[in-house]
Parts: sequence; C-alpha cells; structure tokens
Amino acid sequence: MIWLTLFAIKSTLVLLAAWTACALLRRRSAARLEAVLLHERTHIRRRDLLAQALAQAACALAWFNPLAWMALGRLRKERECACDDAVLASGVPAHDYAAHLVDLARALAARRRPADAPAMAEAGGLEARVRALLDAGRDRRPLKRRAAIATASAALAVLLPIVAVTARAQTAGGSLAGIVTDPSGARIPGCRAIATNLDGKNEEIATADAAGEYRFASIPPGHYALQFQARGFAVAKTEAVVTAGAVARGDGQLDLGQISETMTVRGEKPPTAPLPRSATPQRIRVGGDVTPAKLVAQTHPVYPDKLRQLGIEGNVVIRAVISKEGEVLSPKVISTVDSRLAQAALDAVAQWRYEPSRLNGQPVETVTTITVAFELGGDKAGFKKPR
Repeated sequence: MIWLTLFAIKSTLVLLAAWTACALLRRRSAARLEAVLLHERTHIRRRDLLAQALAQAACALAWFNPLAWMALGRLRKERECACDDAVLASGVPAHDYAAHLVDLARALAARRRPADAPAMAEAGGLEARVRALLDAGRDRRPLKRRAAIATASAALAVLLPIVAVTARAQTAGGSLAGIVTDPSGARIPGCRAIATNLDGKNEEIATADAAGEYRFASIPPGHYALQFQARGFAVAKTEAVVTAGAVARGDGQLDLGQISETMTVRGEKPPTAPLPRSATPQRIRVGGDVTPAKLVAQTHPVYPDKLRQLGIEGNVVIRAVISKEGEVLSPKVISTVDSRLAQAALDAVAQWRYEPSRLNGQPVETVTTITVAFELGGDKAGFKKPR
C-alpha cells in the first residue's frame, strides 16, 4: 500500500510538471501539447519514478562510492532518451520534437520544478539528446522483455559473487593492537612486532609508532604468537587470539638485553711466566634510551702454575649480575674444563668494576656473560683482544 501511495503521488507530480511546462508555452499548439503528454505518459508506463526512487535509495546507502552517483546520472539520461524514442516511434517528426525540447528548455530555465520529478526538458545533456533525435540511423526499438531479463541475470551473476566475496573479506578479518614498554613503563618507539598465526600460515610484521603503539588492521582470525624486537632489549614473547570483527590486545614489555665480556688468558709453556696484557671487553651496542654497562676496572686472572705444567687449557664461562653500583654480583660458572681454572677466573672477575647500565637515565641491574679463555701459547703470552 505504501508503494502504491508513493507511486500515485509521483504520478500526480509528473502530470503536474507536464501541465506546468505546457502552461509556460506562449503558443499552446496541439502538436506540442501532445508530444509533452506522450513523453510524460511514457515515464509512467515505464515506472521510471519507482526506478528513480530505488536508485536514490541505493545512492543514500552507498553515498561514499562515486560509481553509484555516476550510475544515477546515467540512469536519468537514459530514461529521457528512452521516452524520446517512444515519442518518435508514435509518429512525431524528429525535427519538430527537437524544436519542442529546445523551446521548453528555454522556457523552464528560470523556473523551479520538483528535483525528483522527470521532465522532458532536462537542461543537462540536452545537446546530446537533440543529436540523438536527429540521428536517422539510431536504433530506437525498445529492449524486449526476454533480452532485459537475460541482461539483468547476467549482471547479477557477475556482481553477486563479487559483492559476497567483498563482504566476506571485510567481515572475516580481525584486528590486533597493543603497546610496547620497557621495564620502567616507558614506551618504546620503532619496536618491531611479529605476529605468527599458529592456526594458519600467515605471518604479519608491524613497527610501533612514535607512541610505542602497533596495530595489525585486518588479519585472519586465529591464535597468534607475538614477538617484540628492539635494539638493546631482549626479545619479548606473548600470545593473542584474534576473532573476526573484533580487536584483540597484545601488549609487550621488553627487558634489557644481556651484555657479554670475552677475555683470553694466554700463558707460555714452562719455565716462562705469563706476561699479561690488557684486553678490551666486548659488549653489545644498544640504542634508544638504553645505555649499556661499561667495564672500567679489570683484574687479570692468573694462570695457575700447576695447570700450566700439566698443559691444561680451556674456556671458563661465567654468568653474573652487574649491580646498580657497578659491582659484580653472584658470579656463577656455567661452563669449564677444570674447576681450578674456574676458581682463578672467579677470583679475578669478582674484583671487576663497571659503570652500570642505565635505562632512561636511571641505573639498573644487568645480566652479563663473561668468557675467560686459558691458552698455552708460544713465545708470547698475555691477553687476547676479544673479537
């Protein structure tokens, strides 16, 4: 009932527009009046008002798509051309009808009319319509019902799968976002976030912005393993579950990376005593707001004479904590070839002093790994500079 009511109202407006156009004519000739009424009756017979209402509703839904507005403009032009062809098919001469259009356009140029009502004297595209009217070779036969149904079916067969795939792609994905901080709670800009789908094969990579925030806008749903990498920090790991149409959260907190020192203690075979020489410790360079620990005082281990006599050599690996005051705390041997070599290395390392690591200007404790290599060489002896 609502559509019928709207259709009746639109039809009344069309007839009113036709009557207004005719009233503006200075000379109300019967031929011109007949052409005008025939044109408007063709609009009613073709249900152009209903088609225009549906097209405008579609544009309201897809207002952001310029193709929708282009299609609406094309629809207005084509319906006027179709009604013009119907008028010529009824026997009205093309030259006379073209003159009617030009006169009506001139008379209605300064008049207001309903914007949503079809009018036979549309100002836009009038030149193209006149050219089409005077084209004797133009095919003016209306499209048959079967051809129209076939064309519409073909268009639907092409468009519906595209729409379905697009809608599924837009709704099937999810989002993953979070922030990355250091142990003090400050943000870490430029951190690299890697998301690996444990339920699939995709791997996503993003970089945190200046505020330390990262975001994966649209990724397939699944269970993701997250890794955060930043220079000067240890790799942080966490997990997150991404669901379709939702934003999952995956924050990362990075700890300071470990530093390492490598020292080679080389001694001559007996009876020559070892001559120590200084070594430059190796440390990992870090950036951002992290300042690495720096070795400032170093005591060289002594190669035990008895072990040199026995020809025992090898590496001693020690793990310790550098305190906020730069002292070596809790040194522990994690690898050695002889406990006596390990004790010699521990006695020396315990006396080392560091300038502590700093995070955002504040001293913090740092884990370090120290490798002391005891070697028996040739004519020269001392400490080997780390690589």
